[in-house]
Parts: sequence; structure tokens; C-alpha cells
Amino acid sequence: MGTLTLAPVGIAVREYQRGIAESALTGNTLVVLPTGLGKTIIALLVAIERLTNLPEGKVLMLAPTRPLVLQHARFFKEHLVDGIETAVLTGEVQPETRRTMFEESRLVFATPEVIRNDVWEQRYSLSRVCLVVFDEAHRCVKDYAYSEVAGAYKREASNPLILGLTASPSARKSRIDEICEKLAITNVETRTETDADVTAYVKEVSLNWIRVPLPPSYKQISKVLRSALDERVEKLRLMRQLPSGVPVSKRILLELGEKLRDRIKKGGPGMLYGAVVLQAQAMSLMHSIEMLETQGVHGLNRSLARLSVADSKSARGLSKDPRILEAQKLSHSLADSEHPKLKRLRELVVEDLRLNKASKIIVFTQFRDTVETIVNALNRLEGVSAVRFVGQATRNEEDPGLTQGEQMEILERFRQGSHNVLVTTSIGEEGLHVPDVDHVIFYEAVPSEIRTIQRRGRTGRTRPGKMTVLIAEGTIDEAYYWSSKRKEQQMHRFLETAKRKGVRPAKRRTTLLDYA
Repeated sequence: MGTLTLAPVGIAVREYQRGIAESALTGNTLVVLPTGLGKTIIALLVAIERLTNLPEGKVLMLAPTRPLVLQHARFFKEHLVDGIETAVLTGEVQPETRRTMFEESRLVFATPEVIRNDVWEQRYSLSRVCLVVFDEAHRCVKDYAYSEVAGAYKREASNPLILGLTASPSARKSRIDEICEKLAITNVETRTETDADVTAYVKEVSLNWIRVPLPPSYKQISKVLRSALDERVEKLRLMRQLPSGVPVSKRILLELGEKLRDRIKKGGPGMLYGAVVLQAQAMSLMHSIEMLETQGVHGLNRSLARLSVADSKSARGLSKDPRILEAQKLSHSLADSEHPKLKRLRELVVEDLRLNKASKIIVFTQFRDTVETIVNALNRLEGVSAVRFVGQATRNEEDPGLTQGEQMEILERFRQGSHNVLVTTSIGEEGLHVPDVDHVIFYEAVPSEIRTIQRRGRTGRTRPGKMTVLIAEGTIDEAYYWSSKRKEQQMHRFLETAKRKGVRPAKRRTTLLDYA
């Protein structure tokens, strides 16, 4: 086999990519780089170096989903000279076939679950793997398959090197520390849009947030639901399960639920069962209030309707609460009304298309119930072709999932311009090569800095873009928006600290990267 180099056409390596790749060759490295700035190119450069200098070595590139695995395989094939044996291993390939393909290939693209399972079953060893790339490395926490693959690799490999790629690891220092520990990271390479070696490649993204007032009828229903929520929270406080004088958030309730179930498993007193019911009902009420205030009565009606047919005792009991029945009555009386966000969203889309008929827009929402509502509302506008883009899970006949093939087909039609608005949930945030868009619209704020960064990264790649967050005044939207901003700032501070402590000075040496 001849010397591996980049394909003669296709990629002009940027200086920061070259520098990060050089650093990644000196030790296990976590690369934190905004979406669209070429993390995959860095992986390609490091892979070329390892494959060339270690003729018996293999490179393994992992990604969380099959479409993303296929996307990486296509990218590498396009930018490497022919002649390197390549394999794509997913759950659709039979185990014995995977064994043969792994053994006969030097460049392997796979989902982590497949590699974990095959290593468990001793179908092959990772001993000859000289580089593992963990794409979307922020997933390498707790018991996700990345963690187990990383553990096996560190035990088995004779010449190991790890490269983690992410746009946003976490705002929690403990989470960043866990990722670095699981991947045995010694180097952290991070860049933001404001770094001197990156700014030339970043297009301006204007950030806007639009506050939308709630109508009085919504506030009336919210008041009824909050009364039911406050009653349950107060009971939990009297039972000393929640602290007094501290505002209760969804996170506090989630942590309480985990603690209660853990205590019951360990043989705690019977009164804990009553606390579990109250906690579950409080969570349902908090969700219902969020659906009403940030999504509208249509989402609330669906949320409350599920209570009476749910399997759990807590949900059925809650469905009989007089205040729930009152909220349902008020909500049904407003069935033809829409959340004021929807009117504002239509105005934004119409304005974009008025200024540029070729505009591409992505609308993100947290809830699949809302996707259909938005698609139907936008498709009534002249010149708009909105399409639903959701995950594979099918909830019911009204909410079918999309196969991976259907997802790829929709993205291709969006790329070609057959659709000009993509309405999606979190499935559109991570990994998949969604075309560069002119405007990213958050239908509601999200508290996660990871999701905010990933969504924002869908615009401003090849041309200037816009990001708009719709915020319902006086609701959880406002708290989520400021929470994500604070967390993103924290994340960059933690990463800068990790970079200063973790990067080891390495002698500059001439490598194939100098000729890429």
C-alpha cells in the first residue's frame, strides 16, 4: 500500500485544524470546537498520520447513530486515496460478518454499542487499534457505550491514542472531569468563534430573543394548575422531603424521585410510597404548566388527556383532581386558539422569505406534539414548504416515527430546496449533516448549553445567519434562556482551566500534516 495522503482535491486544511491535529498526536485529546469548523477534518488528519506511521495499526471512528457513522465513512472515503480497507459496522450487519470485516479492515466506522458487544463476545480484539475517535464525546459519561469501549481500549491496545470531538461537553465541571477521566484525556484543545485563528472562518450570527406576552385566558388556566402543584409541593415539605423556602424546579423534583425510589429499594418506611405519588403528580403538573405556557392549549389538552389512560396510580389519581377537570374544561373552550408564539413564528418566516426567497430555516421545538402544529401552521403560508423531522420512535398512529432512510431523504430534499423550513426536535441538533441555514428559530428556550450550542451551530457556517429564541413572558422560557447562557459561560471557563492544566509542551516535529 502506498503512502496515505489527503485526496488531491477537496480540503484546504486550516491552520488551527493543523495545530489541533498536531497536539492530538502528542496524547489523548479532547477537541471542543464550534459546529461547522471542521472537527471531522481534524480526525481525518490524525487518522492519516497514525495509519501511515503504524502500518499494522487500525483506526476506529465511533459515532452515536448509524446515519452519522455513514456520513463519516463517506467523508473519509471522499478525502483519502483509494486502497485503504474500510468497514462500516452497525447493528444491521450480522455478528460473524462484523468479525471478518473488522479483522480485514484498517479503517472502521461503527456505533459504540456494536463495538462494545463484539468485544464482550470476544469476536475481535482492539489490540491493533492505534486510534479511536469518539465523535460527540460529551456522551462519554455514566454507562453509555462509549465509556465501556474506552475502558476496553485502554486495557487491550498496544499503541493507544484517543481523540474526543464535541462542540459542547458540559457546563458542569464534574461532567467535564468525568469525560476526561473516561477517555484518559491529557490534552484539551478548545476554540471559540472569537479566537484569533478561527475568526476568519466564522460567519456572523445575529442573536435575537423575542418576548411574547401570554393571553389572560392562558394565565387563568395556569393559575388553576399551579394551585394543584403548590398543594403537592407543600405536602412534600410537611413530610420533610423538600426544603422549605426554596423554589421547586423540575430538577429538584427529579432528584427527589431518584432519592425516594432508592430509599424504597433499601427498605425505607411505607410513607415513602405516598411521597413518590406526590412527587410524580408534581412532575406531571409542572409538565402540564410548561406545555400550556410555552406550547399552547393543544399541547396541554394532549398532556392532560394522557393522565386518565395512564397505567400509574399517581396519574389516574391526578386526573380526578377537581382542578385538573377545571383546567381541562377551560382549555377545551380555547381549543381553536393558538399560542401567540405561533403568530410571531409565521411573521418571522414570512419576513425571511420576503427578503430572500431562497432562505432555509430550521425551527426547533422540544416537543413532538408541537412539531405537527407548527408544520400545519406554516404550510398554510404562501411560498412555505415546511417538513416534519423527528426521531424513529412511533408513539401512535398520529405521531409515527421516521426511519433513518426517511430522515436522510428529508434532509436531502431540504438541501436541494424542495422544502425551505425544517421543523424538528432534538434529533436535528446533533451530528447529522444538516445543510447550512439562514435562520435557526427556537420555539422555546432550552436550559441545556449543549443543545443551545448545537442548535446555533446549524447557521453561520458558510454565510451569515440568524438565531432567534421565542420566549413566553413570565414563564419557564425565561429561566431556561438565562440558564443556558450562564452554563455556556461556565463551560468555557472550565475548558480554559483544563487546557492550561492539561496541555503538555511537546517538541515541534515535521509530520505528514506539514504536507497536507
